[in-house]
Amino acid sequence: METDQETRQQQEMREEPGSKARRSSLKGVLINVLLPVLILDYCSKGSMDPWADFDAGHFWYLGPVWAMVLALLLPITYGLQELIRHKRVDLMSSVGLAGVLLTGVITILVVGEEGSIAGSTPWLFACKEALIPLVLAAAVLVSRKSESPLLQTFLYNPDLFDVGLIERCVREKGNESAYEKLLGQATWILAGSLIVSAAANFCLALYFLMPVLQEPVAVQQEQYNYAVGRITWWGFIVIGVPLMVALMAVMLRLVRRLGELTGLERERVLLRR
Repeated sequence: METDQETRQQQEMREEPGSKARRSSLKGVLINVLLPVLILDYCSKGSMDPWADFDAGHFWYLGPVWAMVLALLLPITYGLQELIRHKRVDLMSSVGLAGVLLTGVITILVVGEEGSIAGSTPWLFACKEALIPLVLAAAVLVSRKSESPLLQTFLYNPDLFDVGLIERCVREKGNESAYEKLLGQATWILAGSLIVSAAANFCLALYFLMPVLQEPVAVQQEQYNYAVGRITWWGFIVIGVPLMVALMAVMLRLVRRLGELTGLERERVLLRR
């Protein structure tokens, strides 16, 4: 008679990888975007002593400091949990974790006495928002000729494409030059998309953080939390979603052109699920 553990293992084996990936992505958005935004929006009010607000019946008023701590703690814990579970360093998880840690460091540096915010805060935060996409864009271009180009992480992923079969068919048809040109174009489009994302992130951070400096000192840290939450949310909506759509369009073009260069059907270009 099968144990419950064996039954669960068989169910996981029968489950489609795509559905697991979709659930993982939704979970990542929930923990890294939605929950921190809600915490920063609704829990930043209150005094530095959260117990005072708890006694007053507003237990969700954690104050600006503890709201920021909790909002950062969620994605940090999730990132470390994924690292321990999979026992390997995932690029995108590492990038997200680095962004969260930088937010925490900047927050520690810019918050002054009585909750005031340093005048350099919008520029520091904007540079942080632009830094990671720029570093990724540079890494994509630098790794283009290496054995493990980052294009394979973002688009031309061996977990999705049958790279071995594709390259064999390309050689057989003598289309190596066109194949390299196609991958080069995809690399530059990917890097360009990241550079545009960096510029948009920079402007978005300035747009939300500049007004914070005009607020009274007593509420600047609270307003800073609100601004960070809006940068996170609007960055996902205005920048993240269009970037994903653009990358999906590039991937569809990649599939089509690979089919033309290899003579393979779409079902053979992509790995079977």
